[in-house]
Amino acid sequence: MATTDNRPLAAERSVENGSALSDALLRQLIAVGQVDILVGLPTLNNAATILEIVRAIHVCFTRDFPRLRTVMINSDGGSTDGTPEMIRTASFTGEDVVQTSHSLRTHHRVVVPYHGLPGKHAALRTVFAAGELTQAKVVVVIDPNGPATAAERVTELIGPIARADADFLAPRYRRHPRDGVLITQLVRPLVRALYGVALDEPLGAEFACSGRFASHCLEQDIWSHDAVRFAIDLWLRTEAVAGRFTVGQIWRPATTAAGARTTLREAVYQVVLSLVESLRAHESFWLGADGITTLHTWGADPMVMPDVAGWDYQALAEQARHDISQIEALLQDVLEPGVLAEVLHDNAGAGLPLRDELWVRIVYAFAAGARHARIGVEQLADMFAPLYMWRAAAFASHAALESPVMVQSRLDALCETFERLKPVLVASWSAKE
Repeated sequence: MATTDNRPLAAERSVENGSALSDALLRQLIAVGQVDILVGLPTLNNAATILEIVRAIHVCFTRDFPRLRTVMINSDGGSTDGTPEMIRTASFTGEDVVQTSHSLRTHHRVVVPYHGLPGKHAALRTVFAAGELTQAKVVVVIDPNGPATAAERVTELIGPIARADADFLAPRYRRHPRDGVLITQLVRPLVRALYGVALDEPLGAEFACSGRFASHCLEQDIWSHDAVRFAIDLWLRTEAVAGRFTVGQIWRPATTAAGARTTLREAVYQVVLSLVESLRAHESFWLGADGITTLHTWGADPMVMPDVAGWDYQALAEQARHDISQIEALLQDVLEPGVLAEVLHDNAGAGLPLRDELWVRIVYAFAAGARHARIGVEQLADMFAPLYMWRAAAFASHAALESPVMVQSRLDALCETFERLKPVLVASWSAKE
C-alpha cells in the first residue's frame, strides 16, 4: 500500500466537512475506524444492476484484499425501487457496508446529467469526506450502470492506486471513431489541447484515486458552485492534471447507461457549463501548459470495436440551420466579424462544410466570451447548442461512408487544430476588456 500521505488530521477535517457527513454517518464511520480501501457506490434507482455490483465488490474485498481493511459506502439519492434495501440484504456483513443518502436540491432547471447520476456531486463529497475520516489510502467510485459486475473489474481499479503508481485513474473505452461525437468533436480535443494531456475520456462516471487526492478535492471551493451538478466528473480529471497529480487510464468495457437520458440540447448545455467551470478553476495551469503528455494505461485493450448506431444527421443539420438564423444578432456579441461572416455564409449554403479551423475558432470564441462575461454563461451554453449540432451533422456527413481508419484520421486532425490554435484562446482569454 501507499505510505502515509500527511493529510490533515481526520478530526480536524471532519469538522470542516461536517455538511458532507450527517451525524448518523459520522457515528457509523467512527465505528468502522481506519481503512485501506474505500469503495463508493452512488445510486439512484439501480435495482436492475445493483446486486451483481455489490457482490462483485464483496468478492473483491474478501478474495483479492483479505489482509486489508475495506469498506463500501453507498450514498443513495432517494431511490424508490428498493435499491438501498437490496444492498442491505446482499452478501455484505454489517461491518462491510455503510449506507447514507443525499438529497437532490431543487433548481430552476433540473435535468438528469447526461454522463452521471443526478446529485452525484453530493454523493462524491460524502464519499471523499468519509475517505478522509477513515484515512483510506484508496478511494474508488463505481458506476452502478457500469462494467463492475465481476470482482476483477473492481480489483483492477484498486491495484494501480494501492501500489502508488497513480493518484487518479480514469476509464478508457474502445469506441468506434463515429461514436461519442460530443466527446470527439469538443471535450476530448479541447481538454487535450488546453491541459496538454492525452486523456481519452474527460467525462465518466467511475474512477479511482488516492486518499491524498480525495482530501485535496475537499479543500477546493468547487462544491458550492451551482454548475458542479454537471461539472464534477470533468472537474475531477482536470483538477488532477492541474494539481500535478499522477494521472493514468485503465481499459474498461464500454457500457450503455440505463434509465432516463437527456436531450442533445441538454447534454451540450451541461458540457459547456462543465468546460467553463473547469477552465475558470484552472486558468493558471492551462494558460501556460505546453505539449501533450501521454498517460500510462493499465488493463487489457478490448481490441474489439463496437458498432455504432446511425442517426439522421440531415434532420439535425436542418434544425441547426434554422436555430442559427434565429440567433444571428446574438452571435455578433461572441464571434469575430470574419468568423461570423463565414458561419453565416456556410450556414446559408446547401452543404455541411464547417471545416475544422472554423469550428475551433467558434469554440474558442465562446470560451473567451464566458471568461469576459459578455453574455451570461447559461445563455452562451444555449447559443452554442445549434453550432454544435451543425458540427455534429457535418462530421457525421463526412464520416458516414469512410472506413474507421479514415474517420480516426479526421479525429486526429481535429485534435491538432485545437492544439495549433490554442494561442488564439490564450490571447483572447487574457485580453483586457
